[in-house]
Amino acid sequence: MKVLFRYIIAILIVGAIAGYVLWQKNKKEIFKASIQSAIQKKTDSLYYLQYDSSIIDEANGNASFYMVRLQSDSMQKSMLKHNDSLPNALFNISIKQVTARGIDIAAILQKKIVTAKSIKLINPVIQIINTGLDKPKPYTYEDTLALYQKLTGRFKGIYADTILLLNGTVLITDKKGTPLTTIENINISLTNFLIDSTRNYQHIISYFIKDVKATVENIQLPENKNAKRINITNLLYDAPQKLLQIGTIQQYRKGNSTPLIDLKNIKVTELNTDAFIKYRQLKAGPVICDGGLITLYKKKKKNRSGNEAIEMSAELIDEVHIGSVKLGHTKVIVLDAANPNSAPLIINNVTFSASKVEHLSDGSTINNLINNANWELMASGFSFYSKEKMYLLNFSGIKLNNKEGNINIKQLSVKPLLSETIFFKRSKVQTDRFDMLFSNINLKVVNFKKLINENILDIKLASLQPVIKIFNDRTLPVDSSIIIVQYPHQSLLNLVLPFYIEKIAIFNGDVSYKEKAKKTVLTGIVNFTKINAQIFNVTNIPSKIKENNILSLKATTQFLGISTLKTEWQLPLNSKDTTFTVVGKLEPMDASALNKILEPLAMASVSKGKINKLTFNLKCTNYKTNGRIEFLYNNLKVKVLKMSEDTLKKKVFISLLANKVIKNDNPSNSNTYISNFDYKRDIQKSFFNLLWKSIFEGVKKTLIRK
Repeated sequence: MKVLFRYIIAILIVGAIAGYVLWQKNKKEIFKASIQSAIQKKTDSLYYLQYDSSIIDEANGNASFYMVRLQSDSMQKSMLKHNDSLPNALFNISIKQVTARGIDIAAILQKKIVTAKSIKLINPVIQIINTGLDKPKPYTYEDTLALYQKLTGRFKGIYADTILLLNGTVLITDKKGTPLTTIENINISLTNFLIDSTRNYQHIISYFIKDVKATVENIQLPENKNAKRINITNLLYDAPQKLLQIGTIQQYRKGNSTPLIDLKNIKVTELNTDAFIKYRQLKAGPVICDGGLITLYKKKKKNRSGNEAIEMSAELIDEVHIGSVKLGHTKVIVLDAANPNSAPLIINNVTFSASKVEHLSDGSTINNLINNANWELMASGFSFYSKEKMYLLNFSGIKLNNKEGNINIKQLSVKPLLSETIFFKRSKVQTDRFDMLFSNINLKVVNFKKLINENILDIKLASLQPVIKIFNDRTLPVDSSIIIVQYPHQSLLNLVLPFYIEKIAIFNGDVSYKEKAKKTVLTGIVNFTKINAQIFNVTNIPSKIKENNILSLKATTQFLGISTLKTEWQLPLNSKDTTFTVVGKLEPMDASALNKILEPLAMASVSKGKINKLTFNLKCTNYKTNGRIEFLYNNLKVKVLKMSEDTLKKKVFISLLANKVIKNDNPSNSNTYISNFDYKRDIQKSFFNLLWKSIFEGVKKTLIRK
């Protein structure tokens, strides 16, 4: 019995030794066959697994596999394609080295469960072939789940304390091999990884959401529906820290290397990783960006009121829910989608900050941001040319604050691009040449929502300091194509943008009007300095005009820099009513100060005299003025002039006669003369020409009194 027992023990020992020798000799093939069988059964033989060599230490549970390849079988692909049952995506995967530590090899072979302390994948390259026929099918989470199933095969679970992926690459192509998406130099650290048969897609993806740290050197995304591509560099994603950092985001138009968007150093904190991974939504706390370049697209859309409103979109992300935004110095280019060949609007050095950013969606990102957040935008400025390329408009020192409802602009200038000589040589007809500077523009209680959603500019109060220079060359012929020159308040009705400004305050303004006379070819200048004015009810909106159709103005200024002039204006905004009134009062001044106007324009001069008061009340229409002038003066002497060798000289006899005709004083003999007069308007001349010619008509009648 003992001998039999010894034989049995000997046979077992020999068998064990033989089995160990056989295992050591064939374990790699057995292990390989097991894995290959799992893959083929799970994928209906669509894929096969290969690796060149391996090192397996079953005692310590360590294994390394070299040049691992998971590929789709070409014959099976052809059969599936012929049967019209090709899946959405095919996968080709190669890995330079897969190393696992602390593996339960028996569990792999018997229980079909992969358990390991750590798994490391070095230089994995994953090619995903999109099998869409007419155009590439969208890559969905079902495809991601399918990839997981192909990798796990018949294994019921995968457990790992740590998974490391080093220097990986993902390439998504169409069926012809054309790259759609490229992800390069991927490095991933994943902890506490657990997948078993009870896990669905949501559970699988949750590992990437909650316990992953990843860096990616470069991501090239596919073209969108508008033929634009996005490139992302130096991405850091830290799920435990809820952090996303991006070195650059660039967007290009197909076939063009000039970026439409180029933003640098973007940092997203408090990231809702579920929304970011699952739904391509950005839900987070603060978002900070150093700035760069943004291209926006201006689109016209019909709003509820029937007006065409402006919609802005950057076409970058599906949805955004963020706590705050801070954007550094950025160049913003605004393109007109309806007129792609028109010159872009370029805004330089834009900075932007916003809080309480509730919900933004693709196609109306900028609109919703303006509507639903407290934001502040600042820019150094922008400029653009007028339609006729005669003027350059420049804005500088811009600040918009949605929370306070304010817009501040340091300066707005309208500068002629041509000198006076060249300007009028090119115009060939009489026209006003403007040179304007508006400083310290403050717009308060601006309704930004109405501006964006309804394309209506609604402002409670505007204040500014204007410097306006106007020049007209009367030696040129009148523009015969103009039937009647519109007044400024009538021109408001022709502006495309509907607007309403309850009150405009003008402080310390300056307006000068220069005219080159036809007879003398000399120029006369009328200037008004230290203008302080209030303007009420400035609008072109029919409903506002129906409520109040009068634009009113009250102003105080220094006439020619020496006498105070006070005026009040009542201007109708109803196009059917052209009657407006202007009343004013001029304080005492030396009459000879008028010579710089009278000599070039009227060929007359004041030798001496004192103006004690001038009051006027003008009632004007498109065609005439009915006026009342009270002009008080004393000891007035004048000279009548003539042109002689390009200079003005006194007409002696006519001057003597003129001083006989002109009354030297008013009142005279205790009688005050008040002039009531009519003046017929030259309909091809300006509003200001009508006013000063009307006043001059009343003054002339007072002087002659016949």
